Amino acid sequence: MDRKLLKPFWLAHWTEGDAQKAQVEEAKQKLALMEAQLDGRRFFGGDTVGYVDIAACVLAPWLSVVEEVTGVAVVDEGEFPALRRWSREYSSCEALKQCVPDRDQLVAFYTERKEAYKVFANAWLQQ
Repeated sequence: MDRKLLKPFWLAHWTEGDAQKAQVEEAKQKLALMEAQLDGRRFFGGDTVGYVDIAACVLAPWLSVVEEVTGVAVVDEGEFPALRRWSREYSSCEALKQCVPDRDQLVAFYTERKEAYKVFANAWLQQ
């Protein structure tokens, strides 16, 4: 997740213009691989949360928050229905709810730092 998806996923949400379009396309290519791995399963390993689910947690409670704050939706319901379903399932898992901040707190956190994230994203894009 960190080496393959995180950078294009993050940059797709916090950059603009042609750079953003390129990052959205790259992120969607990576997401398509993940979509295929779910193949009708509730979680990546089957019926219970496992290591891959935890590694992919950026697509769970944080996904809808970042989409709301940035106005950018990379993981479209029509294009990635299994990932969206997985995100809802993962986010509603009682054992994990204790480990995730309140959604309103997350929205406030990202909103407050929105401009800083844009600057960071543009600097990361140059690397």
